[in-house]
Amino acid sequence: MYEISVREPNAVVLVEAALIFEAGVKNRFAKMVVVTCRPDQKITRYAQRAGLDETAAGAEIERRSRAQLPDEEKMRRADYVIDNSGSLERTRQQVERIYAGLKVLALAKT
Repeated sequence: MYEISVREPNAVVLVEAALIFEAGVKNRFAKMVVVTCRPDQKITRYAQRAGLDETAAGAEIERRSRAQLPDEEKMRRADYVIDNSGSLERTRQQVERIYAGLKVLALAKT
């Protein structure tokens, strides 16, 4: 990220990582965005991505969830929250709004 900021001081850099809060590295990032959806959607979506049945997917989601803070806590700690429970268009609107705000913040740094 440092190299990008030197090359592009007004860049918005996004890092996708599930365990930033748990790893204690939140302070390395200017802003935090948490994307969440309903628990049943997590299972269904994971089952589709991994090619698993819903029972196996549910067990894996439960295992992973035990290693992470609850979504409610992540949402409380985040600067922005994207609710991915609705339509793709609704999610896209949230992303575009947040990204526009992040670009404004990046430009204000200079």
